[in-house]
This record gives sequence, structure tokens and C-alpha cells, in this order.
Amino acid sequence: MIRFTVALAACLALAPAAFAGSCKDDIAKIDAALAKSKLPADQKQEVSDLREQAIQLCGAGNDSAGQDVAAQAKQILKID
Repeated sequence: MIRFTVALAACLALAPAAFAGSCKDDIAKIDAALAKSKLPADQKQEVSDLREQAIQLCGAGNDSAGQDVAAQAKQILKID
């Protein structure tokens, strides 16, 4: 759990430069919900992996695909 928290903090520190627009909004929603989530560890890891994929896609200019991946993470977290 400590490694997850450290990794999440590192991602949050680097994330603003990696994406923009609605990708940024989606990631912020995912981060907030993930912090409060009581999901099992495997689902938290899946959401974290999807979040990272979304950041990479948005950072590469593929906002549409990034938003699709973020939507998968948001679905697991049951958020809009």
C-alpha cells in the first residue's frame, strides 16, 4: 500500500505536464475517487494502470483514446 501511495503521489506530481483539456478533468476525477475508494487491491491496481494509460495517450496527443481508457477507469470507480 505504501508503494501504491508513493507511486500515486509521483504520478500526481508529473501528471499536469502530460495531458490537457478534458483528459485532465477525467484524471482528476479518477484520482479523487481512487483516494476515497474501498475497492479491492486488484481493482485499485487496474484503475491505476488504466489511469496511466490514459495519461500516456493524452500526453501523446491521442485525447480520444485517452478519454476512452479514462472512461473504463471511471466505470470501475462508478463515477461520471
